[in-house]
Amino acid sequence: MLHQLFEISDIPRVGALAFIEMALSIDNAIVLGVLVHALPALARKKALYIGLISAFFLRAIALFFASFILQSHWLEVLGGVYLIYLGLHYFIRTKNPSNPVPSSRSFWKIVIMVELFDLIFAIDSIIAGVAFIAGNGQTIYSIHPKLWIVYVGGMLGVIGVRYAADLFSHLIERFPNLAKSGHLLIAWIGVKLCINVFAPHLTGFEIFFWILFVMILFAGFWRKKLQ
Repeated sequence: MLHQLFEISDIPRVGALAFIEMALSIDNAIVLGVLVHALPALARKKALYIGLISAFFLRAIALFFASFILQSHWLEVLGGVYLIYLGLHYFIRTKNPSNPVPSSRSFWKIVIMVELFDLIFAIDSIIAGVAFIAGNGQTIYSIHPKLWIVYVGGMLGVIGVRYAADLFSHLIERFPNLAKSGHLLIAWIGVKLCINVFAPHLTGFEIFFWILFVMILFAGFWRKKLQ
């Protein structure tokens, strides 16, 4: 089917791609963890599981339309702008006593947001995955006989990201400052998505991004929630 080929030697490549997916999706896990944290514990897990099931289908569709996905920079721009809005809006609401942060959000709204951002963040993993299996001089937009490796490895990574997102949402309960750090990171990730489109070769930005990312993240663990 679709001329896909399987060999025993492909198994390590699947594992390598799963690792790449999780490494590229650290920021994704934090975004998802912050998004679902507004839900009760059971609904939080349900939202992540529904998103996981949907991801199996969305990733398959994305791979078959890779040429469109990889050239749709407007997806990253829209996602980046919304992440910046989402992060900054949190602080605007918390500073306005007459407009407090809502204790919960629409369940299905969050599920849709999880899916949209999973698709946006999938662009990096699709690029890395297809480049990983592509041979010299071979177009990355054709149906490669090893395309299944990108799908399986990517989905194993997505499963790991879902568990990481659930863990981060629980950590917010123990370390309340992580809510602030998480929303700062959401805005910072949004800036990164926009820069990836408008200034992809900006010298030193990648290093600066991760240094500030780690600093903001660890600042969230500064004080543990009082028991």
